[in-house]
Amino acid sequence: MRPCSYSLIPFVLFWILLFLGREELGLKWILILVGFWAGALAGMVCVEGAWPGMGRALFMSLQAIVDAVLVVVIFKGDIRIP
Repeated sequence: MRPCSYSLIPFVLFWILLFLGREELGLKWILILVGFWAGALAGMVCVEGAWPGMGRALFMSLQAIVDAVLVVVIFKGDIRIP
């Protein structure tokens, strides 16, 4: 896989988790998370202008952390790893 395709994993997972957790989170928290995501995306554009390459890395890392928190919240920390 190309490096840019790895950055799609947290992006796609974020939207899938929002869809799966829509009843658990409620409309208020979904809107807060989407607003947070949009703010991070805007921040990525600003950082990318000053330090090329760093914006994408920071945005992908932030999105992966948010995905991990969503997994714990949606599945209530009960994740079985074989």
